[in-house]
Amino acid sequence: MTVSPEVLVLPTYDDIEGIPSETTPWRDAYDFEHELDIPGVPWPLRYNDRGLALVPTGVTKTASTASMAALLACERLEFSETLFLTAGVAGAPPELPVGSVVVTDTIVDWDDKCRIEPDHGDVPLLINPYTEGDGYYELDTALVERARSLAAETDLTAYRPEGESEGDAPENGPASPRVLAGTNVCADEFWHGEGVAEHVEWLVEQYDAGPYRVTEVEDAGTATALDRFDRLDQYLSIRAVSNHDRPTDGSTPRENVFADGFEAGFDVGVENMMAVARPVVEDFLD
Repeated sequence: MTVSPEVLVLPTYDDIEGIPSETTPWRDAYDFEHELDIPGVPWPLRYNDRGLALVPTGVTKTASTASMAALLACERLEFSETLFLTAGVAGAPPELPVGSVVVTDTIVDWDDKCRIEPDHGDVPLLINPYTEGDGYYELDTALVERARSLAAETDLTAYRPEGESEGDAPENGPASPRVLAGTNVCADEFWHGEGVAEHVEWLVEQYDAGPYRVTEVEDAGTATALDRFDRLDQYLSIRAVSNHDRPTDGSTPRENVFADGFEAGFDVGVENMMAVARPVVEDFLD
């Protein structure tokens, strides 16, 4: 029997100790009566009779590329009318409050570049002449606008650091999370700090795709596989901000990224991701 999902939701991970699962909220919200093992995908594809399917891609661009290629090549799956939806959390620059949700309109692959030791304080990067443009993806405008429209009235939960009450003034940036469209930078490395952020901004500007809104480690791989199988125009990525990509409290990058509270925004991120992504799923299933 061939499985033909209306929507395939693609969380990036299922069970990482100490971090809220991106998969569990979907399994709590929907019944998945069926499972299908796909060669090359570490987790079973779960699906139901409404046309909704769910499978994690795995963390990192390498894992997501392999998982998506295996799914797209599987003869038991038919995707001609499927919406592919990455739904997860991400990092972001400090001006975007934790809990905000970004509907990706452009993906830039941070790893598709040359790193060159500078001569005179120049940015130590160049566009890769062998792969120029291969790591740049513009997603379908109609899909992006449809998702933004569905999220327009969504109530998002504001992130409050431990010990801060609702009436406290925020120390960094606006307090209220928001939904917006924008550029998503994908890397195979987890990076953190002002200096690296400046280099990321440089790369995004080379594609006239700035400013970037979120950073993550899977979506360029997912987009690459979909593009190879001529399915990129069926792809959406919805990412909620769970942390910032540089310190905002005067700490060093190393102190900040290993601080006890660094992952505290994951709960709000997963909650708000679901608040935005679920209406999109329901709209496509109706």
